[in-house]
Amino acid sequence: MTAVAGSATLRDDFARDGFAVLRGWLDVATEIEPLQRELGLLIEHAARACGARYDVPDDPAEFDRGYLALVATHPDVQPLVYDMAKNLVAFQRLIAGERLAGLFRLLRDTELAGTAPGSNGVRIDRPSDERHLAPWHQEFQYQFRSLDAVTFWIPLVPVTVEMGPVVLARGSHKAGVEPLVDTSGRGTNDMAVGEYGALRIAGEATIGERYELTAPVSEPGDVFAFDFLTLHASSPNAGARARWTAQIRYFNFSDEFGARIRWMGGLKHGTTLAAANALLAEARAAAIDR
Repeated sequence: MTAVAGSATLRDDFARDGFAVLRGWLDVATEIEPLQRELGLLIEHAARACGARYDVPDDPAEFDRGYLALVATHPDVQPLVYDMAKNLVAFQRLIAGERLAGLFRLLRDTELAGTAPGSNGVRIDRPSDERHLAPWHQEFQYQFRSLDAVTFWIPLVPVTVEMGPVVLARGSHKAGVEPLVDTSGRGTNDMAVGEYGALRIAGEATIGERYELTAPVSEPGDVFAFDFLTLHASSPNAGARARWTAQIRYFNFSDEFGARIRWMGGLKHGTTLAAANALLAEARAAAIDR
């Protein structure tokens, strides 16, 4: 759904589709450019720490000009930038800004929202590098917190068809919480070192047959809001520029299931696979009863 935020139908349409595309919801000059500028400076500092040089472009929108050439010769810059981007002050301001907090309260008709440490970050998907693409998944298994939590997916550069927009399965949230399948048999050991790629959603091969898929292009300032139960996946980047996006997650303190589990975190916050699937079964029943 493409929506005008604040419209009378926004919450109903979000409940129907499981996502909303909000064009120009964030102000580029005051909310996006400060982060772009700090990302450029971070690249410069990371390059210096790795024994290289990076000249920050004057235009914040071009903050990553030369980044691909830099990491081609100094690959240790990429994980450093990825790890440190979430610590930037401009990113923290974006996380806690009223535009996103107010949007969450509107979508969930709640008075008290939260966002957990470790739940937010900046992705850097380079062209032709598919090692870290996210397969079909729901956010809930990895975050928990509340059944009605919402992810805000925010482009920091123009995301064209060639660059691989996020793919969303319309209405898939209505099927409830999906169990995780350990396709490698090493799920517990993989999780101990932060690897989740072998954990998959059952029946993912038929998702395209069961749901209408959409992959909207986007510009800085746009926001994609989607339900924690909406199935979605990364697309390969076939463009000429890295795909820089921010993911910010809010949860609802008023959600009954969240309160019952005391807003605990999911797989990325120390929960084991067995414990997660046991809780997912409870969550599935709770979601069906909503």
